[in-house]
Formats: sequence, C-alpha cells, structure tokens
Amino acid sequence: MTGSAYVDADVETPMRDGVVLRGDLWRPPDPAPVVVFRTPYGRRLISSDTLRPRHCPEAGFAALVQDTRGRFASGGAWRPVMWEQEAEDTHDTVEWAAAQPWCDGNVFLAGTSYVGIVAWLGAALRPPHLRGIAPAMTTTAAADARDTGGALRLDHLVGWLAYMAADWLARQGADADPALAARVAALIHDPEAAMRRLPLGTMPELDLPGFPLRIADVLDGRVRALPDWDHADVEVPTLSVTGWYDVYATATIEGHLAMRREHPELRHELIVGPWAHTGALTHLQGEVNFGVAASAAAARLPGRHLEFFRRCLDGGGDDAPVRYFLMGADAWRTAERWPPPGDPYVLHLADGEPGRLTPEPPAEGATARLRHDPGDPVPSHGGRVLHLGRLVPGPLDLRAVAARPDVLLYLGDPLDDDMDVIGPVRLELDVVSDAASADVVARLVDRWPDGRILPVCEGVVRFGRATGPRVEIDLGHTAQRFRAGHRIGVLLAGSSFPHFDRNQGTGESPATAALGRPSTQVVRGGTLTLRRGEP
Repeated sequence: MTGSAYVDADVETPMRDGVVLRGDLWRPPDPAPVVVFRTPYGRRLISSDTLRPRHCPEAGFAALVQDTRGRFASGGAWRPVMWEQEAEDTHDTVEWAAAQPWCDGNVFLAGTSYVGIVAWLGAALRPPHLRGIAPAMTTTAAADARDTGGALRLDHLVGWLAYMAADWLARQGADADPALAARVAALIHDPEAAMRRLPLGTMPELDLPGFPLRIADVLDGRVRALPDWDHADVEVPTLSVTGWYDVYATATIEGHLAMRREHPELRHELIVGPWAHTGALTHLQGEVNFGVAASAAAARLPGRHLEFFRRCLDGGGDDAPVRYFLMGADAWRTAERWPPPGDPYVLHLADGEPGRLTPEPPAEGATARLRHDPGDPVPSHGGRVLHLGRLVPGPLDLRAVAARPDVLLYLGDPLDDDMDVIGPVRLELDVVSDAASADVVARLVDRWPDGRILPVCEGVVRFGRATGPRVEIDLGHTAQRFRAGHRIGVLLAGSSFPHFDRNQGTGESPATAALGRPSTQVVRGGTLTLRRGEP
C-alpha cells in the first residue's frame, strides 16, 4: 500500500486468444473507475508529465498500467508493427478491467504517443464499458502523410527503430550477437552518419538477422509504421493534448476537430502547451523560458485529465473545452472551440534582400531561386522535431540557417502593435523545379529586434515538374503573439536533414535512391494566410 493506494504487481489479464498480459494496478480502497495505460516501453517506466498512474488513486480512480503483448512481463509475440492486435488487446483489457471487483464498471484510456495511439485504436472498436479517452501527442498514417507532404520523417523512423533494436537485443541477454549489438550502439551514438549513407534501404546498422522489421519495407511502403482509424467509430468523449513544438501537433489538433465534426453531441476537449514531443513538459523549451506557468505541473495537467474523466461520468462541463498557451504573451487562454474567433490575414511574398512580406500584392511577382544540393542539405534545427536521435526540438535561433545561400527569408515590416496569430497557417507558392522531384520546407518565424529568428510552426511539400506551379504548404496550427517591433517571417529551404530525408531529385523511392544532383526551384511569388486573433 502506498499512501491511500494499494499497488498490486503483475496483475494478469487474459486476451481472447489465451495470451496473458501483465500489468501493475494502483487502486483506492473501494471499487472505482479505472484508467488503463498500455505501453510497449515498460509499465514501470511511464514518465510523461501528462498523467501518471500515481496521480489516479488520490482522485478516486484506479490505474492499470499494462505491458503490451510480448513486452517485458506480458506474454505473446511482439512485433514492431501490430496495430490490429493492439486494438483487440486494448478492447479486451477494457472489458476485463470493467468486470473486476476493484472497478465500478467504468473504464478510461490514457497515454502519450504510442500509448495514446493504442487508446484511439481500442476506442474505435467500441468496448461497451469505455467512458472516455485522453490520448496525447498522436497521429495517424493519413495525418502524418498530409503533415509531411510526401517527405519522410527519417530521423524519427531511424531513431525509433534503433531503440527498438537495442531493446530486442537486450532481451536476448547472453545470447545476443556482440557484433549486432555494436552496430546498433554505433547507430544510437551517431545516427546522422548512418542516415547519410545511400541507399537508405541497405542501412547496415538496421540490417539485423532475426529483427522483425526491415527499414527498406517501411521506406518502400510495404509496412506502415503508423495506423489509421475512423474517428466516427470513436463514440466516447475525448481529451486531446499536444504542444506547439510537438512533432504531432497538427495531427492531434486535427483529430480533435474530427471528433467535433463526427460526434458533436459528445464533449471533446483540447489542451495545447508550448511543449515538444518529450515526457518532460516544462516551461523551458529550446532557448526560451516561457514562464513557470507554462509547465504541465503549473497548468495542473494531470488534474485536468482526472477532472475530464469525472465529467464523463457525472456530466457537467461548464469550463471552456479548449485551453491553449499563447506564446509571446506567455499566458494560458481558453476558448469554446478551436480555433477561437479571428480574421484571415494575408501577406504576399515580394522581392528584396531579404525578401519582403507585404499586405498588398507586389506590382510584380517575387522571383527567387531556391537551391538544393542533396550532398549539402540544410540542417534540421529546432522546431517540431523528435529527440530520439541528436535533434533538439523547440524554439532555437535560426540565424545561422537563414544565412545559408540555399535558404530564402521573407520578412514583414516591424510591427507597430502586438499581433496574435492563432489558428491554422497556410502558404501557397508559385514554384517550379528543374528536377523530377523537389521539396520546399517552409517555416513561420518570429524575427526579434535583436536579430534572433525563432521558429513558430512549419510544413513541407514534395513536388516535381508535373506538379503546380501552385503548391500549398500546410504549416499546421499555432498560437503566437508577435510583439511590437518584431517581424513576421517565412523561411524557405529545399531540405531539413535529418528530420526529413534528402530529396535526391530523381523521384525514386528513398529506399533505393543514390545521391542525386543539385536542383533549382524558382519561387515566383506566394501568399501566407494567417488567422489574426481578436484583441
């Protein structure tokens, strides 16, 4: 017993096929609603600041933290990609938990990233005793394809596979091949060196005999690293949580909007902080201190989860369902829906050194050349990246990136007054390429009076000679106050490596493409559409 909670270790949950999964149960003295977390990363290692099992009993909830199939103490065979199985196991766990004497018949699902995706998948099978879900920082295959515009999250994929391979080898104990272990250790130590070697599909560090997933299969699309589900099938209230520098920020927000469209009769809540896709949701992100109120702890994020679960049971819900952090103002705001009321605000790309952003269309369209050399790509720096490899997410100064000759920067005039940009950000470009395939990586940036250039949100599109000349880039959503004296900016590049794979220009699969030739993209104008928040 810990405080007012009993902790039962190695609780066994039978699945429909007879496999037994094991977890730890945190429970108050009397029967209570239970929050289920299903994780492949170790049931005793959950460290996300969204909600942890220990938070539940003190609020009158039990918590079952379960190792997924084939992981740690659970039985069955593990595969790196087994989404249909995860959905069934989640359904079975919900229904089994509802029937236990320590549960009052009401079950919730919660968790971050993979754990949150599992919650969505299980909910889509409609377990009768499920009352609500609180998934954080999640995406689907379709949403990720839209967010990446055809590019590949290379560092994300390689980093995740490297850690899965390391865990797979560690579980073999003394039988693990030392040579294979050395390969994986080298990849974890220096992932970029491996990602620079071509073709990517023959990466020796991940060519491991017996490992149940080949990187070439993912690169070629034969194996989908992410699942899809129909939001219409999720017939319970939802609480979606993300951060403005989360790699899945756009997908999480779009999932919330999909639930509002599909099931407006249910309550769907959204919380967005200034956080990245990490377990520690602190007020320190990148190079910026957003103030102590920005942290998950100060925002009472675990408590807000439990209050949401209680509303699912008892009704109510007078609080505004949307809570977001307005960067720049460094304060929390609430709204009845996302995005809150606002007006479109359009800026046009115009010539200049640097390029200009103007409220009025230029007399002549801008013409600038964007060079891309796959042998010397623009490095990924800050923003919405994952931290599995060596990348650092969040607001990092982009002056060194903007100074490169293969990067274009467009800036508006210094603002006379503060301007709040809240909601979706879209960029439409008139651009042509001399390559069969090319990328444009676009970032909305905040240029400070002292010269700093901080990323706000971003998007990418992969296109070619047969596309366009008009291309649209979805930069996702944001909530940013551009302060008086600051300048709204757009930064364009032909790559962001290793966050995205290097486009070799040939149109070949990333699995088989060799190093390509430099290409030129001619930008002949464009429009940036923002949503200006109400004062």
